[in-house]
Amino acid sequence: MRLEQKVSLVTGVDSEIGRAIAVTLARDGSKIAGCYKSSEKAQETLRSIEALGGACALLAGEVSRPADAEAIVKNTMQQFGRLDVLVNYGAARRVVGTVMDISEKDFDEEMTADLKGLITLSRSAIPVMAQGGGGAIVNLSSIAGSGVKGRALRSASKAAVNALTVAMASDHGHENIRVNAVLIGPTLTAEIRKRPEQLKLLEQEAVLKRLHTPEDVGAVVLFLASDEAKQITGVLLPLDAGRSLPTY
Repeated sequence: MRLEQKVSLVTGVDSEIGRAIAVTLARDGSKIAGCYKSSEKAQETLRSIEALGGACALLAGEVSRPADAEAIVKNTMQQFGRLDVLVNYGAARRVVGTVMDISEKDFDEEMTADLKGLITLSRSAIPVMAQGGGGAIVNLSSIAGSGVKGRALRSASKAAVNALTVAMASDHGHENIRVNAVLIGPTLTAEIRKRPEQLKLLEQEAVLKRLHTPEDVGAVVLFLASDEAKQITGVLLPLDAGRSLPTY
């Protein structure tokens, strides 16, 4: 198993994608420290990992708050004694509109979810990872980071995550910490399945004529977190069935 004896701190394990990431890493041997906001949904992740015979500790907290981030990392170390992988899954609110539609509240909430939480938790985790000999950070971003019509705020927040990923990779490589990002396109979640007309349109727009699943996201995160990617850092890897490819 690629992550045997390793410990992964995964945010958003109360979401469908976050759960798939945590379960995938656990299936490949990692112990999981899972951050959540909804206890009920997080319990589903816990049960899934325990059903595999894996170890999981659920940690409540708001990762954008420095005190909470410090406590989450401290509790991870108390539970498992090390930290090898950090997965920052900042689920954006997907505000629709141009810059003319962005309220101050929208901006603050989006940047907190997408960017501040990533920075705050990484600041707490990086010293611990460095003391342990290094590790891997995987940031979940979006193909919207290159700019998408009608998604001005999401485009801005994810562009910031992408730039930050490259900066972090450059800044912490000497500590043997690799930092990469997965740029996600539309994902085949339960919500999308409920809207067959939208699903059909999204599939038609993709070069491969299909959408990736939450489990596909987990598989890419697993690769980037594992030693198979030990020479890879600062990469922004699209996962979008070719949606972002030029069509001319």
